[in-house]
Amino acid sequence: MGARISYKCSMLDRFRRLLTTVLGLSITAAGLGQGSTPCTAAIAENFGASPSGTLFSQAQTFTFNGFTRLRPVRDGFPSTWGTWRSAPVAGTVKEFTASFRFSLRNSNGGAGDGFSFLWGDLSNASGNRMSGGEWGLQGFNDDAAGLSVGFVSYTGAGANGVNGKWGGSQFAFTPLSFAPVTWVTTTQAVDRIRMAVATIHWSRTTGTRVSVAFPGTVGSTIFIDQGAQPMANIDPTGWSFGFAARNGAVDQDVYIGELQINAVVQCPPGSPADINGDCLIDGTDLSGVLAGWGPCPTSPCAGDVDDSGAVDGGDLGAVLGAWGDAGCTPQVSSDRHRMRPKGTTTAQQGFWEYLPVGYATRTDWPLLVCLHGIGENGNGSSAELIRLTAHGPAKLIAANAWPVAASAAGDAFVVLSPQNSNGGSGVPQGCHSPADVSAFLQWAAANYNVDPSRIYLTGLSCGAIGTWEYLRTVGSNVLPAAFIPICGNGISAFDQRGCLLGNHPIWAFHGDADGVIPVAGSAVPITGMQNCSVPSAVDARLTIYPGVGHDSWTRTYDLTAGHDVYAWLLTHQRTTP
Repeated sequence: MGARISYKCSMLDRFRRLLTTVLGLSITAAGLGQGSTPCTAAIAENFGASPSGTLFSQAQTFTFNGFTRLRPVRDGFPSTWGTWRSAPVAGTVKEFTASFRFSLRNSNGGAGDGFSFLWGDLSNASGNRMSGGEWGLQGFNDDAAGLSVGFVSYTGAGANGVNGKWGGSQFAFTPLSFAPVTWVTTTQAVDRIRMAVATIHWSRTTGTRVSVAFPGTVGSTIFIDQGAQPMANIDPTGWSFGFAARNGAVDQDVYIGELQINAVVQCPPGSPADINGDCLIDGTDLSGVLAGWGPCPTSPCAGDVDDSGAVDGGDLGAVLGAWGDAGCTPQVSSDRHRMRPKGTTTAQQGFWEYLPVGYATRTDWPLLVCLHGIGENGNGSSAELIRLTAHGPAKLIAANAWPVAASAAGDAFVVLSPQNSNGGSGVPQGCHSPADVSAFLQWAAANYNVDPSRIYLTGLSCGAIGTWEYLRTVGSNVLPAAFIPICGNGISAFDQRGCLLGNHPIWAFHGDADGVIPVAGSAVPITGMQNCSVPSAVDARLTIYPGVGHDSWTRTYDLTAGHDVYAWLLTHQRTTP
């Protein structure tokens, strides 16, 4: 039998909500809300007598001694290729795990060329787009998009291993011998107990993880979370999975079977009456209609549910008529977390972007800019931006732990995390420079729907040093309304600016056992500002964690230390132009 592709959108019941006295009306919300369980898609393919998908060139399904396998290439057909693609997945894949069995056969007992697992746009089969093998697919090279995980088996040539490519560009290669699953006879090669099991996991935020288990072994990880790619300008809706193989200088058979793929896909959109996108049509959406009442300044505009060019009674009726469940699954924070590699925007740096729920409905969001530590320096490419998710708010967002539940601020901020790429010859070094910080803040203020009076800057370690240096050199032209430097060094900033530094709200954090940056780096400038009288510091705070080393940021950002830094930021607003 062939593949089975199934789709499911799971729901969790939510307590019924009661709305009373809205615009003088008494409205009861009786709908059950949607839970946060994602929609899924599954593919099960045994490559039997009637497999799904499409075969190209030499690829064929093959049955031998009761075992059914995909055989993309085989002995006796040198310099050829074969490709199989699945039916397209009806949805936008956000994450998947694939597993399959494979083996190689050569009459001389040596390994051959290899094959690759594919995920990408396989809809265009013109020309030689479907040709490929262990180094990927020609179509992916053409598109500069699409994942291939290649199993390369050139015995004795030093190229045995597993490679990862995105759009034809390699992001990983790990040596590995395929001798344990290279067989002389077909009987051996197709036997499931003599085949290896490969497992491939991919997610939009963390990239690709690959493991291989040879017969009689528990398996080993080949590479972990590498090759995360920007999806902002790529639409993976309707992409397919597949396999490609080739016979080159070394002739061989490739056998693949028992493919199982489980994918998380974006759930179908809910009602247009769900203005803020939280999958519940309630008073917040009603407020969105009232706030935008009147002709739309641009089209479409927030609150114009019926797309009439104005927010009016028709939109009010649409919201009231759809009250309750919007029939969708709310996005988690990682769904709204996007890489913006250097060169894909007009910013000077590559960065991560997080947009809160309902971002398009407002133009006055608070902005939080986060500066990372020295270990996360990089060139701003998609391959190196992934480093920023190791610490700080970017880590919380990627882990779906944002907004932090303990904060009174809620989902209040646009969050941008730029990557420091200072240094000569493209080699990042040092901390964020004041000029780069200033340029990024100004660019962000001009390019996002944010309130210029509610821009905030925080940094950890080297990022905190960059924060202090920005305060030292920018002087009275400071753009943020408040600052949170964590385990940084602001002594030079206070030495140069003195009590004038206290004109800016600053809450510094440090561990008193920090062996990397001594606690004096925070204590000296803050206590200096606290002792100033002309002018007096507007809000200079210092929190020192007893017995804590250099990592004083984790407990600060996740609020386990008990300080709601996000709500504190929102208490400050810049009043000077």
